[in-house]
Amino acid sequence: MSILDRAKAHFEKQEIIEITVPEWEDEQGNPTVIFSKPFTLGERKKLQKYAKEDDIEFLTRMVILKALDQAGNPVFDIGDKVTMMNSVDPKVITRIANEMTITKSVEDFEGN
Repeated sequence: MSILDRAKAHFEKQEIIEITVPEWEDEQGNPTVIFSKPFTLGERKKLQKYAKEDDIEFLTRMVILKALDQAGNPVFDIGDKVTMMNSVDPKVITRIANEMTITKSVEDFEGN
């Protein structure tokens, strides 16, 4: 196995992050649960230009890009950006974005 194959295998072992959002209750009073896959360098590059220009847009775009439902489908699209920036609690968006960036060590993944 080549080094690149080993690097890809390592990335594929990383778990999907589950983020509970109690502020966004459904009709039954259950918290919303959002899922997020680990960031790729391509995704980081896509977001990088916003990090330098505008922190708020950066966080919003991060959540739009990475938020998935349980089936792995995006829960937001770029058309939701204006609403999210103007009508959604910025503390919640910030917390979700922060949780999306948390990465576990290899030992955590392997249960050591």
